[in-house]
Amino acid sequence: MVGFFNIRWWSRQEVENEIALNFDSVPVLLQQLLDEGVGDATTREMLDIYQADPLRLEVSFAAGYDGLTNLLATTYAMEGDRLEILLVYRRVESLRTYGRALVDDIENRGLLPNVDAVIRCAQELKVGCAIRKEFPGYGTFTGRVSSIDKEDPAEYVYHITYDDGDSETMTAAELKPLMNVSRKELRQWAIAELQGAYQYLEKRLTGQCDRSYDCTHAYLVCEVAQLFDPSFVAENAVDACWVQRLAAIVPPARHAGGKLVAELEGELPEYMAAAADFSCDNNDVAAFTDAVLGWWRKHAVKLP
Repeated sequence: MVGFFNIRWWSRQEVENEIALNFDSVPVLLQQLLDEGVGDATTREMLDIYQADPLRLEVSFAAGYDGLTNLLATTYAMEGDRLEILLVYRRVESLRTYGRALVDDIENRGLLPNVDAVIRCAQELKVGCAIRKEFPGYGTFTGRVSSIDKEDPAEYVYHITYDDGDSETMTAAELKPLMNVSRKELRQWAIAELQGAYQYLEKRLTGQCDRSYDCTHAYLVCEVAQLFDPSFVAENAVDACWVQRLAAIVPPARHAGGKLVAELEGELPEYMAAAADFSCDNNDVAAFTDAVLGWWRKHAVKLP
């Protein structure tokens, strides 16, 4: 492929994740490198970038850690020579669900914990600050800082008034984690930046891209391949239509003069009955593979 970069994208993301986890050390390191004459213009430029807007830069790294680590983990989990193909579809669907949830202001509230923490840490505690607090058994309520008691300089006391008229007091440590940052500009910017990765994934999976990058058929293969996972059959309402979809895949469609799909359809009731009590750990590829292969060895005579 022309212009192919020989460093895999997730290698870069792993480096960025390390920066995110050690962001407080970045300016110290850059200044030390500059003082020692290491990196010349590159070090100076990196320090300039940091000093220009350190908060936005930290949010960008936090966003990558929150929103792209799942892509990273899925990439590693699906690399191998076991039965990864039976797990690809559900793993990728999980990524797609995450991507769709990002654009919803209600669903995305818990998706970016580090972004939220960085923004909250930087936000000034003042009258009017909005919070959201869950009261077990009653629901989640919104409130605002109505006044601040500054009698004790060592620890201010913040008076909170909720929308239903109730009120309470909090310390800064209690208040910070409850601050509502869902509509903050920096958070919306981070979400918009992350959406690019998930929009790219959607286009590859739905054929909205150049033909050479189209993964539509490969994704169909991964979806239909789940039929050979007894745990999937046990958990889902698999019917004859599922088996008939195998005809979209060339090898099984042509096998035995096209009779294989029909034969599998005839075996479906027996397969579903045999798989009804099967379960395994889908999060552990090795354990999943061993369990599925073991099940098929046990039932190979009944289900050729």
